[in-house]
Amino acid sequence: MKKIISLLAVGALVSSLSAHDLWSSAKNGSVLKADMVYGHHFPQPEAIAKDRVKLFEPMKVVGDGYEETLTQKGENDYHFEGKGLKKGTYLVLSNYKPTAWIEKKDGKWEMDKTRKDTSEEVVYCGVSTMSGKMILVVDNDSGEFATKALGKGLEFTPMQKASKIKKDALVKFRLTNDGKPVKKASVVGSYGGYANNDLAQAFTATTDLNGEFEFRALKSGLWYLKTTLNTDSGDKNCETINQKASITFDVK
Repeated sequence: MKKIISLLAVGALVSSLSAHDLWSSAKNGSVLKADMVYGHHFPQPEAIAKDRVKLFEPMKVVGDGYEETLTQKGENDYHFEGKGLKKGTYLVLSNYKPTAWIEKKDGKWEMDKTRKDTSEEVVYCGVSTMSGKMILVVDNDSGEFATKALGKGLEFTPMQKASKIKKDALVKFRLTNDGKPVKKASVVGSYGGYANNDLAQAFTATTDLNGEFEFRALKSGLWYLKTTLNTDSGDKNCETINQKASITFDVK
């Protein structure tokens, strides 16, 4: 059975890889325009290093009986477009594929390698994934669709309709991993413009034994919540599974 690793045991990972997070951002119109925000300056998308573009799946949008894989458009690898959406509630999804990283004794990191791929001393090996979900409500829909978890990977799900996520309102969220509650997990959140980067946070919480926590936004606008889960892989060649997830939504 996988066990959660102490945050102290993965301090090196926090100081390096966690500088990058992944969020989804989108606006609907005659064309749906979406961005993968990979970095640490939410909600501003940043250029993705050419050797890392391959790590990302094409963005997707799902709704009640609707699913579309978006098409990358323009010179920026983070930008995707699709059909304009009709009234409803949708989830705009971005995903960073499982990728092995090692940190060597000299402090240098290498991608797509495990301990067996080098003769040098390795102080850390982890397989990292990231997922970003945005709740996109079109034409004042109730937002009920977003209360249904997709059930795959690490995931935030609101327990109330998106239309109920308002300034000063108390809203419950649930954190799951493959549909199962993640208990005692640290959650942080913020909004665009709160700080120059995501090292400063406007919100913190810890999930209860059911994977649930309460959120209250003190201002309207675009907010996010995010978390990191580290588990023991049981593989001596690469000991850690590092999962990160975020959810982005509008607060009325």
